[in-house]
Amino acid sequence: MQIIIAEESGFCYGVKRALELVDEYLKKGLKFDTLGPLIHNPFVVEELKSKGVNPIDKLEETDKKYVMIRTHGVPPEVYRRAQELGITLLDATCPFVSRAQEAARKLSEEGYIVVVVGKRDHPEVLGILGNVRGKAYVVCEPEEIRSLNLKGKRVGFVCQTTFRHDVFARCVTEALKVVAEIKIINTRCHTTERRQNSVLKIADETDLTIIIGGRNSSNTKRLYELASMKGRAYHIESPDELKEEWFENAEKVGIAAGASTPDWLVEKTVEKIKSFERRS
Repeated sequence: MQIIIAEESGFCYGVKRALELVDEYLKKGLKFDTLGPLIHNPFVVEELKSKGVNPIDKLEETDKKYVMIRTHGVPPEVYRRAQELGITLLDATCPFVSRAQEAARKLSEEGYIVVVVGKRDHPEVLGILGNVRGKAYVVCEPEEIRSLNLKGKRVGFVCQTTFRHDVFARCVTEALKVVAEIKIINTRCHTTERRQNSVLKIADETDLTIIIGGRNSSNTKRLYELASMKGRAYHIESPDELKEEWFENAEKVGIAAGASTPDWLVEKTVEKIKSFERRS
């Protein structure tokens, strides 16, 4: 059995940077929690807990002087509340997310109604919305554009950094039918496109594809959707979820990992698959 690992797989730049910041601050002796899970991977979150870095839902829940902002970012009011509580924030917001926040703020300051294309309840989207000074909407499909009062208006578009490019494009196209003026700032992370294309490539070349990543990870779910469009695919969080019967008569197996998935999980998944082959 041949196992092919996607070229673009595992930790993205923003996740690597966040974890490097954790190590840097721990080495300095700082004690801190994270506002929400630092990244969307349960194994990494548990590892951070073992180092004394715990996820909290609200700033008021910590007894520490420092709190780390996760990769998804937060609205400006979180910074104001931290100042009121005497908490110093350690900012691990992904630079691509910071760029999306700045783009939304700039559009609103220029007088545009801001439309954010993404998942309405995603923490990154909430952070982007928090930077808008005027009217803003969140849509996750083109049909929702029709229900908005955009006729004759000036509208600015931004996108959740890991959201689907095709949906973003279709939402913009739908708005073009009614708006008077439109400004588009493409805030998608450029590595997202490469990662998704990488998955499509291996899904074409293999008998089945294993996608590894947190079940609460949007980018991992999208990789699974893409692989499923091409053929047989399974989404797992842990190698323990692998079933031997999945690999019967499979000559080529593809493996891809979400942006928050550590390399050791990929390695253990490969080892587990190889163990099936040895038993057959």
